[in-house]
Amino acid sequence: MKYVGNKTRLSVTMTKPYIDALDSLVEKGIHLERGDAVLEALRDFFIKHGCPLTTPLVPEPEE
Repeated sequence: MKYVGNKTRLSVTMTKPYIDALDSLVEKGIHLERGDAVLEALRDFFIKHGCPLTTPLVPEPEE
């Protein structure tokens, strides 16, 4: 599945403890890269605060 819609690049400055924690999640295989961990955390945060994402999911085309 993938999300439909446009993407916008966002730059965020973080302190070393945050970067180290993100790198730890990647090293443990929990996430493939830092950005994936950040996106999952944001999704959880939005849902917790009653702001669920509204972008629909669509099946990926078969090859």
